[in-house]
Formats: sequence, structure tokens, C-alpha cells
Amino acid sequence: MNVREIHDFLNRMWGGIFGLNEELRTELPEGFQVEPVEEVFNAYIFLDGEWRRMSYPHPAFEIKPQIEVGATPESHYLVVAVPRERISENFVGLFLEVFPRGFIYGSEDFLNDVYNWRRDGKVSPTEILERISESNEGIFQFEANFGSVSALRQGIRRVIDLGRRFEIFEF
Repeated sequence: MNVREIHDFLNRMWGGIFGLNEELRTELPEGFQVEPVEEVFNAYIFLDGEWRRMSYPHPAFEIKPQIEVGATPESHYLVVAVPRERISENFVGLFLEVFPRGFIYGSEDFLNDVYNWRRDGKVSPTEILERISESNEGIFQFEANFGSVSALRQGIRRVIDLGRRFEIFEF
């Protein structure tokens, strides 16, 4: 283990999220509010084919309403919370098309995902919608992963556009 590399990596990860947070405060459309960066504990990361608990913190912040943005050692991410009644087959299909590195899971039983890009491959939006309808969850988390802060920034804009189009946001 090279401590210098770990140190530099963590500084880039946290610094990128702090910088994005500051920039988004003046860039997002009306109705969206960027909250301060926080340390998130007890999150999970998908490694080696399973969800694993992270005992260490990672940086994240909310964009109200309904979006979380952050970074883990594996990727940069955004998560948008969508009430079950606002989820349509077209929304699911476009989300997967726009964000090919995605996960969909419930807000309560988040370790049992209904879609996982690393495991499920090309599952149809119809099949994902069936999994959602069979669940007892009221809110589903639509997560997208990115390889960089700039890709994450673009993803935030795209999820806001997609969310407005399908009226998933509760203003």
C-alpha cells in the first residue's frame, strides 16, 4: 500500500466534490438548491459482485429536491429519488439509455436492487418496471456512475432535464 497515492487520491476525490458543489450553487435552474458537502457514513459500494458496507466516510451533497451527488473510491455518482407513482416505462428506458452505468433500488431495501448495470446487462424497461411493481417500496433510487467530475456535472444536467420531462420532481 502506498500511503502517498491513497492520500492524493482522497484529496482529488474530496476536492472534486467540493469544487463541483461550489460551481453548481450558481449554475442550476430555478427550483434546485445545492446543499453543503457532508461526510456520508455507512454507505455501500458494489465490489466484486456484491454490495459492501463502507466503514469510512465519502463526500456527498444534496441538490434539493431529490438528488444526491458524491464520490466513492469506485466512481462519482448521482442518485435521484423517484416516487413509485411517477415511474414510467419511458422514464426507465431513457434513464438506462442516458446513464448506462446505472443502478435502480428501493429506498428501504437498497441492497436488493431491481437493476444493476454490472449484473443485469440488457434488461428491458418493461422487465424493470415489473420488478418495481412487485416491490413494496414507495420510492426508488435511480443511481448513475461516472468516471470524472466533468462527466458527473453533465449527468446532473441530464438527470434534471429527464426529471422535468417526466415530472419526477416534487417542487
